[in-house]
Amino acid sequence: MKVLHLVSNRKLTGPVDPAIHLARALQELDVDSRVAVGRPKPGAGPIDDLVRERGIEPITELCLPKHRQPLVNRADLRSLLSMLEADPVEVIHAHLDNAHGVSVRARRGLLKATSAATRSPVTGSPGTRRRGPLVVRSLYDDAIPRSSLRYRWLYGRETDGIFVFGERLRRTLVERFGLSEEQVVKLDGAVSTDRFRVRSHDEDLRDRLGIPREAVVVGIVARIQRHRRFEVLLEAVRRVMKKLPEVRLLILGRGTYARTLAHARARDLGIADRVFLPGYVGGEDYPAALSCFDMKIFLVPGSDGTCRAVREAMATGVPVIASRRGLLPEIVRHGVDGLVVEDEVEPLETAIEKLAGDASLRRQLGERALERAREEFSLRRQAETVLGAYRRWMERIVNSEQRM
Repeated sequence: MKVLHLVSNRKLTGPVDPAIHLARALQELDVDSRVAVGRPKPGAGPIDDLVRERGIEPITELCLPKHRQPLVNRADLRSLLSMLEADPVEVIHAHLDNAHGVSVRARRGLLKATSAATRSPVTGSPGTRRRGPLVVRSLYDDAIPRSSLRYRWLYGRETDGIFVFGERLRRTLVERFGLSEEQVVKLDGAVSTDRFRVRSHDEDLRDRLGIPREAVVVGIVARIQRHRRFEVLLEAVRRVMKKLPEVRLLILGRGTYARTLAHARARDLGIADRVFLPGYVGGEDYPAALSCFDMKIFLVPGSDGTCRAVREAMATGVPVIASRRGLLPEIVRHGVDGLVVEDEVEPLETAIEKLAGDASLRRQLGERALERAREEFSLRRQAETVLGAYRRWMERIVNSEQRM
């Protein structure tokens, strides 16, 4: 099976890395995965090396901007049609909104140029299939698109299958766009369980960051932005620190307002000596930094509505305190592998104090989080679910055409 993944973003943000990981995991299942990511112009792009690190040679003829740009999209469409006519694929998998629109238009263009005797992309033999390759979409947002004319066209008429990351979203999408239950498949987000694993303090970054080994570390991974509720987190932590002096806060991330929202605020609250702000931590230092956490806080989803950072912590054996926003209540099971609370000071303070003061509870929740990550969040399991859906959607179309 040949699958073309279109990822309309040239920055390593949100869904981009998970899309590339999925393409690579499908290769492990003998799927011929091709990947095109966004770039300023045809040729070399800023994240091509990342695609190559995953074992895939990137397609460089497309620009795929994040947002719709009519002239650029038109050029992409011409290039894509030429590629698909020369080397057909069975599935076009769009990973962001603009890629979705380009994919649909590419299939429509193929159909105009294809006669009834064109070789079928499903069976590999001459046939009468009128719809061309499958067009499928991964919807990484934590909110369903509004029922506009464009989205009714994309989701309701032109897309063969959709992957979402939450059951509530799946049900709402089916109802809003009149889709069949089989058209919308819920995926569990995936993480590399080899990269994210339990580490001892000898392997983590506590010594490098100057964090005492005996400290109870509250951690967060997020861009430091006004809407991410850092003022709530810092005040809640300050209150806990008054009762439990061994508590420390480790913030992994950077942002335009880091100085005012984090550095200055911690100083004003009198806890700057117990708040660690190393900024962005990447590469293999990142999973080692996660291992410093005794608990992880996640309050507001960012550009990746699937909240991948939560699953990364769980795969590291770290319990998560999450808010009730977006998909978080479906990822974190309250009292089982983490805690789910309102993102206000008092509930957050209570949850942090509860875990900080009870090492046995932290260990119990962390072990369950790790078990769930190993069972449900593996890349191979996600790829098997995706491949199974591709095959079912193809079979449904073939059966439908045979009845015509």
